[in-house]
Amino acid sequence: MIKLFIRRWYDFAFVAGVCTIVFLSLSWNRIDAMVKIQLLSFMALCFHQFEEYHFPGGEPAIINRVFQHKNNIKGLEDRYPLNQFTAMLVNSIYTFILYFLPAFVPNLIWFGMMPIFLGFAQCILHGVVANKMLKTIYNPGLAACLLLHLPIGIYYMNYVISNQLATGWDWIIGFVYTIGAFLILLNWMTYKVLPNKDTKYPFEAKEMSRFDMNNRVKKLFGE
Repeated sequence: MIKLFIRRWYDFAFVAGVCTIVFLSLSWNRIDAMVKIQLLSFMALCFHQFEEYHFPGGEPAIINRVFQHKNNIKGLEDRYPLNQFTAMLVNSIYTFILYFLPAFVPNLIWFGMMPIFLGFAQCILHGVVANKMLKTIYNPGLAACLLLHLPIGIYYMNYVISNQLATGWDWIIGFVYTIGAFLILLNWMTYKVLPNKDTKYPFEAKEMSRFDMNNRVKKLFGE
């Protein structure tokens, strides 16, 4: 079961997203607005990850062969610097801890800001940075950004500000917390601590080739 989760964590995330929709549909009128927003944000990330890694997929190749093009090693693109275990661990920490827990402490405003701030950052990353590097107008994850993260984030900001729920310290701590989580998990752990050339968990060929990444990389770098 553990091996299956490592290999298919993004499919488990998709199921978690569907379950969240069912739960919200059945209990919408009985739960606090801030809880709803945090659960919607959690759902958005679940579908975001599924879009990146399964359908249309291609994120492993986008990271290892495009974003980390200068650091990848010929023949190890399916495992270095990102591999299945690294992707599972970092994304699961974000999804099932940092995004899910705020729904249980809705009054801890700064704690719930990180999922929202990171959602906005994802919109920039996918909408501008990734499209520029891939020379596309769409990349896996962008649909979830525009259709879920962005409207949920805007609603959250409007709700918090209009109801005066956040103090100045909430905004400061929430922003610092977001930057810290990003630097530690998505930068330090992903690219400094966890890369392993001898990992037992390389990405499968189909995971590397989704979103027609083999042809896209050839066009970008002549590989």
